[in-house]
Amino acid sequence: MELPGYGHGSRCQVCGKPARVHVGTTAYCLDCYNNLADYLYGVKTPTNDSFNILALDSEGRTVEFAVERYAHGTASTWTAVELVDDDDSRRADGYVGRSVSIVADARVVSQEEALDALMVKVQRVVGKPSLHAHIVPPDQVWDGPVQFADRVIYANETGMARVDCDEQGRTCFVIDGQRFSAEQFAALMSAYEGFDLYWRVGDVSDEPLER
Repeated sequence: MELPGYGHGSRCQVCGKPARVHVGTTAYCLDCYNNLADYLYGVKTPTNDSFNILALDSEGRTVEFAVERYAHGTASTWTAVELVDDDDSRRADGYVGRSVSIVADARVVSQEEALDALMVKVQRVVGKPSLHAHIVPPDQVWDGPVQFADRVIYANETGMARVDCDEQGRTCFVIDGQRFSAEQFAALMSAYEGFDLYWRVGDVSDEPLER
């Protein structure tokens, strides 16, 4: 079974939408595949349709996330991905948006409870950023670890990063939806020179640490 994502050109053999899942030679969109998996395993879900949710960031701004579910056996992976417009000026600086996931087994918790937990996790991640920025006035020049246009970015004392890779296959880090190279990540940490850095690697579905 394959979950290839978008852009492969094939169509769901049930409804004709772009295929997301291939089981052998049969292609399904995510909704039709989830419906089939739910029927086979007797799982009840509140919805199989993709939908959007809203969260408030630390400055009170509304952030929109697209939510989808991928069924695997009696378990499901719920994922919320921040919607970022293609013409968003932040994209030039490597902003890809925030994303969170949870995995829930229907034999342990209901899918409604899993969806509620995802919404709580979204708000926790959005409401407690790992970085903070200072806007540099046009008539001033600031030195800082990482600079983008009129902003100087600093790392908070506690935070969370996702290990990723860029278009060239180089290791990078996604923090608060912003992609940083390994060199930029080291620069963000340079403000804490002389301090110890502890880390804990977790799955994307793990709960974020209390901060």
